[in-house]
Amino acid sequence: MTCETSFFMLSKSKKPEVVISKATTPKECFIKGIKQLGGITDYISEGDHVFIKFNLNLPGGFPVNTNFDVLETLVILCKEAGADKISIGSFPKRGIPIKIISDLLNLEENFKMLGAELMFLDNSENFENKDLNQDNLKKIKYESLTRIQINENEVFIPNIILNSNKFISVNQINVNPLFKLNLSIINSFSNIPPIYQTIGKNLKSDLSYDQYKKDLITKILDIYTIRKPNLVINDLFYVLESAGPYIYKDSNLKKIGLMIIGNDAVSVDLVTLKVLNINSDESEIITQAKNRNINVPELSGIKILGEKIEDSKNQIELCISELEKIRVKNFSIKSGKYCSGCFKQAYHLLNFMKTYMGKDLKYNNNNSFLIGKNPIEPDKMNNILLFGDCSIDSTKDYNFRNIIIEPKKKAKKKLKVQRINESKIKIKKKPNKNILNLPGCPPNNFACLELIIKYYGKRNMPNLNLFMNLNRNWIAGKLNEMLKSWEAL
Repeated sequence: MTCETSFFMLSKSKKPEVVISKATTPKECFIKGIKQLGGITDYISEGDHVFIKFNLNLPGGFPVNTNFDVLETLVILCKEAGADKISIGSFPKRGIPIKIISDLLNLEENFKMLGAELMFLDNSENFENKDLNQDNLKKIKYESLTRIQINENEVFIPNIILNSNKFISVNQINVNPLFKLNLSIINSFSNIPPIYQTIGKNLKSDLSYDQYKKDLITKILDIYTIRKPNLVINDLFYVLESAGPYIYKDSNLKKIGLMIIGNDAVSVDLVTLKVLNINSDESEIITQAKNRNINVPELSGIKILGEKIEDSKNQIELCISELEKIRVKNFSIKSGKYCSGCFKQAYHLLNFMKTYMGKDLKYNNNNSFLIGKNPIEPDKMNNILLFGDCSIDSTKDYNFRNIIIEPKKKAKKKLKVQRINESKIKIKKKPNKNILNLPGCPPNNFACLELIIKYYGKRNMPNLNLFMNLNRNWIAGKLNEMLKSWEAL
């Protein structure tokens, strides 16, 4: 019997319970919701080892990461229930060591004061140990992670997630460019090292069949089924809307004043979608979960406590679905047919440029950003950025690749005197050097920013240059090299 089948049979016997909690502060909202579910002792027993999975994406605070007031309250409640050990952890965005985030935000010390332990799932707390070489790090990796083969994919998952008595997911709800919302099922994807979250190159020539997104959803659900949480918190007290899930110029933090808490992640996500007026049929994660025989109940099959859905509904502005609507200063965006992988990366790159590079682009006019297979020909011939392999490969015969050399005035006059037909004049061309290739399927945005600053020059990109220097010193420095040795990238 598979994990999915056994869970399906178990959930048939009892309705999953979900509470919609409303209060004036996130802390009060969370405490109220737990009480309405029966109290924390319904989930945590004396002597339990509890692992809390939270959002730890970037070296920043809320709302990019989980609200630490909620985490603090959860830790205190678990201790009061008699938990013997409380561990907290998550894998950040690719290429960022947990040690860096912890040092910047003082996470390790703060959690220790609460009686919990921040887990360095990437073992980056060992990276400054000069006595450890690459072989030592690989040994530590294989001792701290378990290799799991699932649906022809091999992944490594931390032993602490597999072996803890109770597993709690605390998920910050924000908008997501691919899946509308960062649901709790998606939160489970960062249970594994970033290298195993990557999706291979799209080899299908027919881009109408979005293989990237299909493979991504399959992988997310694979990871979710390895270890389902016993308690799930979808925090939508504040939601980042319009542009997210990271903070961008077009982002807006909207107060919803609610938390959705329950004992089944799918049910909690379904209620969350309903509260935010999103049809569950529009969620490809939920649809694919049904196809996988993961139990996806009807709302009537969920025991909903606390506030009523009808009284809790809110409308939020989702991410744009067309890249051309991201208005980047002095940039013209031309799209062809692209997969969701390139869309996601371009979405984040363009939003980054709009948010942090406004002054840099102010004095760099006439830029074109081409993405996808067979994009529209750019209006101008200078500063053409080709994003992704499809864009680079499909534009090899485009007009912008060459600049036509016009005859000088004297030469034109001479030809006119000689009455030479203009159609018989040999047109001279030279390769256009004002083209920047941003390769990849999809491209890596950190690599793209390095190429952009090299193309435009540091003097023309002072803000980006400052950002990249900080990135090289803090993230892409020595600890990052050790992360590569650990094979977590």
